[in-house]
Amino acid sequence: MMGADKTLTIRSRTSTVDAEGQVSYSNSDTSIRGRFTVVNAEQSDLTRGPDGMRSSFQEAIAWVPVGTTITDADQIVVSGYDTFINGTWDIYAIQHTPNHYRVFCRGELT
Repeated sequence: MMGADKTLTIRSRTSTVDAEGQVSYSNSDTSIRGRFTVVNAEQSDLTRGPDGMRSSFQEAIAWVPVGTTITDADQIVVSGYDTFINGTWDIYAIQHTPNHYRVFCRGELT
């Protein structure tokens, strides 16, 4: 596993729909201190992307302090680490522990 224990950004997205039905998002970013670890991908995890090229849905786990306002509709933005870790990660599950939230994330690598 690769990981880092530094500042992470929680991005809350609010959607709005205009009169023509176009959806737009406004982002609200909050910086927190946490840990972010990428789980190694197996060769069997590779799938065909929409363009026919191989891609992988990389999985990661973030640990954030209890009391952080976070939902599974948010994203975690990682920057300033490594090109393998940097990027925007979608949250798909949150687990509460006594000391922190364990946030399961997914990102696409091509």
